[in-house]
Amino acid sequence: MSQKPYANPLLLKEDDVSELQRISLEASGEHSYNEDYVRNLAFDHPSCLPISEIDNAYRDAVPVCKELNTPAGPMDALYVTPEGRLVILEAKLWRNPEARRKVVAQILDYAKELSRWSYDDLQRGVSASTGRKGNSLLEIIREGHPDMDEAEFVDSVSRSLRQGRFLLLILGDGIREGAAAIAEFMQRVGTLEFTFGLVELALYGSKESGIIVQPRILARTEIIQRQVIVVRDGQVQLEEDLSAQDEDEEISDSAKWYYEFWAELVDGLQFDDPEQPMAKAGKKGNLFFEMPPGMSEAWVSAYFIQSKGNVGVYLTFAAGGMADRLWGALIEERAEIEKEIGIPIEWKRRQKGKYGISHVVKYSDPRDPKHREEIQSMLSDVLNRFVNTFRHRLSRLTE
Repeated sequence: MSQKPYANPLLLKEDDVSELQRISLEASGEHSYNEDYVRNLAFDHPSCLPISEIDNAYRDAVPVCKELNTPAGPMDALYVTPEGRLVILEAKLWRNPEARRKVVAQILDYAKELSRWSYDDLQRGVSASTGRKGNSLLEIIREGHPDMDEAEFVDSVSRSLRQGRFLLLILGDGIREGAAAIAEFMQRVGTLEFTFGLVELALYGSKESGIIVQPRILARTEIIQRQVIVVRDGQVQLEEDLSAQDEDEEISDSAKWYYEFWAELVDGLQFDDPEQPMAKAGKKGNLFFEMPPGMSEAWVSAYFIQSKGNVGVYLTFAAGGMADRLWGALIEERAEIEKEIGIPIEWKRRQKGKYGISHVVKYSDPRDPKHREEIQSMLSDVLNRFVNTFRHRLSRLTE
C-alpha cells in the first residue's frame, strides 16, 4: 500500500483542532465531486491554478470557454493570456497507468490540432462554444483588460498557434503516483514547443468548514530539466526556447542555419501521399513527420549528424509493445519493402526496445553551401520513398 505524500490539513478554531478529511473524486456520485466539478472549479476560479509557478509566461490566464470542439474532440477548457498565450486544461480522474497514458496523449492531440488553426479558426471555435457573436475571444479578454490592442493581440495569438507554444495542464486527483512515469512518457511524444504541468486539486472538508481546495504541482517540465519540449532523434528533449525570443534578438548561427534549411525543404516538399502531415521547421538537426498510428508511436525523421558527416532519413518507433509488433510485421515484409523503396536501407534493432530503418549519405561537411541543393533534393526524394513505402503498411498494421 502506497504512503500518502501529504498529511491531512488541520482546521484551527480558537482552542478546537479538527482534522479535515480528503474528499475522493468519483466519475459519478450523489455529491458530484467528479471531473466536471474539478473543471468548473478551475474555470470559474482560475486563481486556484498555480500557473505562475509552472511557467510565469502564462500568468493572468483568462478562462475563455469550455468544451471547445477540435478534430481531436472537445477540450475541457481553454484559457488565453492578455499576451496571446494559450492554456489547454484537461480535467481527469487518475486511476490506472492506462488512464495516465490516454490523458497525456489526449491533451497532446488537442495541442497538435490547435497548432494547425489560424486566429480565425480559433475565433469561430470560441464563438460556437460560448454562443457569443463577433470577435468573442478578444471581447472576453477585454472584459478584464479594456485597453487591449486588437491587432497586437491577434498577432500574438496567431504566433502562439503557429509555433505550438501552449501550456498544457492536466488537473485531477490522486495523480501523485506515476508522476515520474509521466515525465518518461513525455520524452516519447510531441513535436510542439509547449510547457507541461501536472496539477492535483485536492479537496478536503468537514461539516463545519465546508470544502477546502488545495492545489499541488506534481510535475512540470522542470522535472525533465525544464524549458521547451522539442523532438530530437525520436526523443522529446528540452531546449532553450529560441522561439520565445524577440524577432530582433540573435539566435545561434547553427539554429538559424537549420531553421532556414528545414523551412526551405518543407516549402518545396511534395508527397505522393496526400494524407501525409507536413512537418514544421525547427532550429535543430531533425525534422519530424508523423506516421500511423500517431507521433507518440511512430515517426519519420530527416536528420543531420554534423560531427559524423551524416545526413539521412529514418523510421522509428516509441519503445514498447506496439514497436515490437510493428517491427516484427515489417521484418516479415523486408524483401518486399527493400524492393519497393528502391534505395539501400539499414535495419537496426537498438537497445531498450528501440528500432530503426534508415538511409544515410555521408558528406565531408553537410552544411557546406556547395552541398545544399544536393542534400535538399536527396532528402525530398528519400522522405517521399519512406512515406510511400511505410505509411500504408503502418496504417494497415495499426487499424
